[in-house]
Amino acid sequence: MRGRRIPTRTTHPPLDPEPAVTLANADVMRGRTAALRDVTFELPPGSLTAVVGPNGAGKSSLFALISGRLRQARGEVRVRGAVAEVLQRTQLDPDLPLTVDDVVRLGRFPSRGPVRPMRRHDRHVVDESLDALELRELRRRPISQLSGGQQQRALVAQGLAQQAPVLLLDEPNAGLDAQSQRLVLDVMRSQADAGNTVMFATHDLTEAARADHVIVLACECVCCAPPITALADPTVTALFGPAPRAGDEQLEEAQLIASRRSTNA
Repeated sequence: MRGRRIPTRTTHPPLDPEPAVTLANADVMRGRTAALRDVTFELPPGSLTAVVGPNGAGKSSLFALISGRLRQARGEVRVRGAVAEVLQRTQLDPDLPLTVDDVVRLGRFPSRGPVRPMRRHDRHVVDESLDALELRELRRRPISQLSGGQQQRALVAQGLAQQAPVLLLDEPNAGLDAQSQRLVLDVMRSQADAGNTVMFATHDLTEAARADHVIVLACECVCCAPPITALADPTVTALFGPAPRAGDEQLEEAQLIASRRSTNA
């Protein structure tokens, strides 16, 4: 198997003291309903952040706010540099006559535009992005012929191809098998280690435990802290209960993972 090369661009040095993403008392309205209320946090460059919360807690609204697709009704939002947003595969139009290569090349449009031809550097970035998600051998396949997991990996590769200093992924591991989930987590970690700021929404607390920070939403920002702190916070654990035993076991496993990471840090 071809070795994976994960494309990165260190836009900010790892020790840059300035936050990459800042929200201060931000409100977001969806019609007359408050999707987010008084959300405040800062994220440094070179960090991996999990965003968790119940359905309807505001995770998608938060990403739309940071990417600029939504405007805040109140408060302040500051983002340093461009934002690449990876959507879920369910938002792919199955009738689009695109190959995997076409989908990943679309990631170069923000910097190249849809008309200007691809240069050698652009082709190199696309190749690296395909390699990172182990899609090189599928690049000529129509995206509609891929499995759901392969389609999701193609969208993640498209996000990498943008080389933005801030990368947002909305439940990137939903519906993926265990091997693909590990692959995507490895890619996100490599992006953060290279100095980029990576945020991903998830319902899996064991995934969240592997991040540097956990943001817990319930329309408000309940918590923004390292996993070892966030997953032990009674206010946070109350959001995931009362739960069936399987949910309890996931929380316990997540707390154990967070504890081990904290000890090894």
